Parts: sequence; C-alpha cells; structure tokens
Amino acid sequence: MLLKTKLIVWDEAPMTHVHAFLAVDRLLQDLTKCKEPFGGKVILLGGDFHQVLPVILRGSRTLTVASSLKKHALWLKFHKLYLTKNMCVLESERYFGAWLLDIGEKKSGSTIQLPLQCYPSIQDPIHQLYSDIDFSSVTPQELKGQAILTVNNERYMEINNKVLEFMPGNETVYKAVGMIMSEDPQDQLTFPEEFLNSLTPTGLPPYELKLKIGCIVILLRNLAPSKGLCNGTRLIVTKLQQNIIQAKSIDGTETFLIPRIPLIPSRTNMPFKFKRMQFPIRLAFSMTISCKGKLLKRYVWCSMSRFLVMDNSMLAYQEHDLLNLFLW
Repeated sequence: MLLKTKLIVWDEAPMTHVHAFLAVDRLLQDLTKCKEPFGGKVILLGGDFHQVLPVILRGSRTLTVASSLKKHALWLKFHKLYLTKNMCVLESERYFGAWLLDIGEKKSGSTIQLPLQCYPSIQDPIHQLYSDIDFSSVTPQELKGQAILTVNNERYMEINNKVLEFMPGNETVYKAVGMIMSEDPQDQLTFPEEFLNSLTPTGLPPYELKLKIGCIVILLRNLAPSKGLCNGTRLIVTKLQQNIIQAKSIDGTETFLIPRIPLIPSRTNMPFKFKRMQFPIRLAFSMTISCKGKLLKRYVWCSMSRFLVMDNSMLAYQEHDLLNLFLW
C-alpha cells in the first residue's frame, strides 16, 4: 500500500517528535529504493506551530524546541504554504481571530483580557455549574453538556471529590486490590500494597473509588466498543452493588453493567509494574483538557496559563459559545 501511495497527509504535524518524521523518511526510502526525502512521496503536513509542540516528559524548553521538526535539516526540504484566509472567521469576527493570533505570537503581553462575561461573579466552579441542579431528579440532558475542565490530574481529582460531597445521597466506597507484577520477593518488600494504594497514575481509577447514585463517571477502558462502552465514554450511575455498577449512557438511551476488572497502567515512570483490581471508571464532573473534544455547552477552565487561554478560547469560538466559557 505504501508503495502505491502518492500523497500522505500528516495532520497536527507540529506536535509530532522529529524522530517520527525521520523514521517514516527512512522507511519510505527503504521501501522505494529511492534516496529522495520520504522516498519521493508527496508529504503534506498540516498544523500550527503556535499551538502544541512535542511533549517531552520532564524536558526543558531547549529539549522541547530541539524535538521540533523545524529545528532539523529535514524541514528545509519542505515547501511552505501559508493560509491567507480563515474560512471559519466571519467578517464581523475578524477582531476575535486577530486577538487569538496575538496571543499565540506573545503580542498581548503578560496579561490577557477576556470578555467580562467569562468571569463569573461566583468564584467557585462547582456552584457556577451545579448549584441549580437537583441531583435527585436530574435528567441526562441537564448533565450532558457541562463539565469543569482542568490541566492536571491532581486538580481533576480534587474537584471531582468536592462535587461528590456537594451531591445529596449516601456515598459508597469501593476499595481496590493492588499487587506488584514481579516474582522477586524483594520487590514485594520494596513496594508494599500500602504504597501501591497511594498511587493513581493517569488512566487508572483511584484505590478508593467514591460514588453516589446520579454521579457522572468516565470509562477508562474499552469494555464493549460495539455497544458504545469505549474508553472516554461518560455515564451516569444508577445503581451501586458490591461487584457490579449499573450506569446509563449520558443521553439516557442505554443501560450498562460495569464489572471490576484487572487494570495495568499503560504509561508510568515507575521502576515496576503493578496491577489494580477495580471498576474501570472515574468521576467525571471534572475532566482534564485531554477530554476537551467532548461536546460541552457550558464549562469552567481552572487555569489561566497562556496556552490554555488560546487553545480553549479557540474551541469556544469554533463552537460559537464563548459566553459559556468561565475562567476560575
């Protein structure tokens, strides 16, 4: 297939590490027996270097810049084409598009002024979004389009727990069982179960999973993709039992049973692997920015950093819903 391919379109190229481009370059040269860049294939890159660059775990600014394609000799082989007209920007909204561009080019200074409507008079995001909701009779439609979005895992868990306390009803706590994945007795002593219970890596439920009837959760694994139970699916809890949790889809059309399953974190920086037996869900009143693709009509961003303001304002603008973006 690659030999017959004439055009390769590579979207969001600026956030791809330069090593990925070099690997594809070598692969195509080997397949085609051609020493031209990318084996003579036409490569179309799309993206904006104003936005997300390659993410280098615990890397410095220098390492991040060095990992970008623009800092490699291969970049000189590309012919640059620049978009001159933003088809998403109406004539009456040109100022807003220019404002976003100024943020990306750091022309706006250290202080970024947003419309006053984006700053709620109530400075608590929980009350801003959920104070007018009766959780005892709430419908899925009321909860479907709103969430508190955060930049990191710690803030995400903190806000979710606060919203759960805000909800009426009895709280059920599900404790997980963790074990080190090693046959070495020394590892068992070095990393006891108490230590494993204190960890909550990305993509793993907490050791103590606290839930209430009516709370929103997000699925962390693909359980039944054909039925819509995929990683990232939001659900509403309807029944809590010892070994099974019943939940319905966020649109209220389907009901599912969620079992406990063994979970292994896919990406960690720990010198060991461990397994946790727990329900593959987390609370989802708050979500991290990696879930920003969800269709949200009303949301609070718990960050004021430059890249968040630019990226998320663009999202709100594209959804024509800037006035429902609140900053906290």
